[in-house]
Amino acid sequence: MAKTLWIKRADFKNWIYQEKKDIEDGFYIYPKRKFLFSLLAILVLIWAIFRVWMASSLETTKSWEYQIVTLAGNIRTPVLDSLFSSLTFLGSKYFIVGAFLILAVALLKNRRKRAAATVFLTLIGSFLLIFIFKNIFNRSRPFGCLDSNDCFSFPSGHATLSFYFYGMLFYLIIRFLKPKGKAAWLIGLSLLVLIGLVALSRIYLGMHFPTDIIGGFLLGGIWLIIAMVLI
Repeated sequence: MAKTLWIKRADFKNWIYQEKKDIEDGFYIYPKRKFLFSLLAILVLIWAIFRVWMASSLETTKSWEYQIVTLAGNIRTPVLDSLFSSLTFLGSKYFIVGAFLILAVALLKNRRKRAAATVFLTLIGSFLLIFIFKNIFNRSRPFGCLDSNDCFSFPSGHATLSFYFYGMLFYLIIRFLKPKGKAAWLIGLSLLVLIGLVALSRIYLGMHFPTDIIGGFLLGGIWLIIAMVLI
């Protein structure tokens, strides 16, 4: 038993070393123009997050955002509550983590270890940055705290995770499964609609303002770019 564990530990260390070496080698052969463009895109998205946050503090922005949240509250019904609660779960950390585990198993079974490791690391990174940004921006939710540890709304964690994860899922499908023509468009459109519905559910349920959603999409885009470059 001990010998088996030692062998597995050695295999894991060898895999980590090999992956590190492959990434270092890949860095030198990766097209520099693409790398610089990706870095520029990340910097622009970071700048855009701060711009959206600044815009959210303007009185005119606050006015129309509260109008939208109030309108959503006025049209609530038990049926819509049930529907949007189900949709919002598809962007929750619990669902995304569970979906990731299934995705990771599928990637590992198909010998896509780097893709599995990248998705894992960027997913952890997205959780961490959501927490950091929410505490930096310190913006209250439309109707107050969900609990004592969940009072801040910018950027939306659901929007970040759904944009990142479903965007990454589409990228992996296109890269490894290579669907053709209409199939690729249908998959992409379906995932895009799902991302939009998750975002809409957060506004409908009174959890977020529209600018929270925009900030979440921008943050999710940052991690999506990082993951695509690493893979």
